[in-house]
Amino acid sequence: MRTKRLIDRKLLAGASVLALMAFASPAFAMNLPSPQKFEAGPLGTLDVSGGFDGFFYGISGAGTSSILGNQKSAGAEARVLELTVTKSSGPIQFTLDVKPDDSLYFGVQPQAMNAHTFSLGPVYAAYVTWAPTANFNISVGQVYSTEGWESSTDWKNANLIDSPLYYVENSSSRGVQASYTYGKLSATLTFGDGFDTGVFNTFQELVTYSFDSNNALSFYGTQNVGFTGPNTHAYGSTSTAYANSFTGYGYSAYNPAYENSDMYGAYYSYTHGNLNVVPEVQYVYSKPNSRLGLNKFTSNFGAEVITNYQFGKSPWSLGSMVFYYKNIGPQAWYLNANSSGFGIGVTPSWIKGHFFVRGEVGLLHLTDLGTPAVGGGFGNSGTDRNQVMGVLAAGIVF
Repeated sequence: MRTKRLIDRKLLAGASVLALMAFASPAFAMNLPSPQKFEAGPLGTLDVSGGFDGFFYGISGAGTSSILGNQKSAGAEARVLELTVTKSSGPIQFTLDVKPDDSLYFGVQPQAMNAHTFSLGPVYAAYVTWAPTANFNISVGQVYSTEGWESSTDWKNANLIDSPLYYVENSSSRGVQASYTYGKLSATLTFGDGFDTGVFNTFQELVTYSFDSNNALSFYGTQNVGFTGPNTHAYGSTSTAYANSFTGYGYSAYNPAYENSDMYGAYYSYTHGNLNVVPEVQYVYSKPNSRLGLNKFTSNFGAEVITNYQFGKSPWSLGSMVFYYKNIGPQAWYLNANSSGFGIGVTPSWIKGHFFVRGEVGLLHLTDLGTPAVGGGFGNSGTDRNQVMGVLAAGIVF
């Protein structure tokens, strides 16, 4: 769905929250350089970071009746161009994150980064934070989502290909976000417009308990407490939210299940030496609503294990991902309605200074083709259950 909504993921709630909740942040796939610091007069010290990357890809499974459509089997795309400026000291702080980007999934044609993801165009996040104490702050503006483990910036993930769990999560939204830390426990609560709809009816929560520096357990949830109607726009779409269904190689809009859904999930981050292991489970559902054309209960279940191993002090690391997903009911949460499948990906990475090179080889196997609107499987007949993807990416970070 990330291609549909043309988004990716998030960190937590900006620099101030990251300082309070470092144990809940993604363990970066590579040893990234520290942000650049600049003295900005009355604004104080600013942290500036970002980067750019692009990738070459090769995929199997395209064809006239494929879920991928009759698209290219190989090509090259620009993926992320990011510039983040944060002020993370003092009682008044702010975050500005400009990031044209796009995500990469099995079963979805790779696409270039997009500068019109949100209502604010290329602005991924823009908010002001009031931090009266070291343990409490409130942010207002376009804030990061708290759903899931994976980051919206691919070089902060163990893998280049994003998971089905990430696909069904929301992204940055306009609203109010409050964070509090008490000893080993931290909590973030957000009220906003969910999928950047302009309809303010969505709560999000993230609670993390850090047992020690190597073990942290997080629970997250989202509840839609109102009604997001069919004339709503989502993530900068020029079409109304419910205009299109999944085609595999591009969308302009959403189906109503996403914008009227509830989500619950959890992940555990375990670190032992140079190894980081993160298992995660997630469940999202939408109740029947005849006014929205949701005549039956529909849901999506996902589970994954993400690992990352850093080879000592060398520039090399190795990431991996194993996942399973299942759609229940008539909505195509990920790929086809009623479909299910599992996948695996392995990602070696190399970084030296500000330059990095990464690659990934992965496989998706559909255990159930489901009830597709367009081409259930892969290949010209649309009946193949397997897709192989190879990716080679390079970029710079600062």
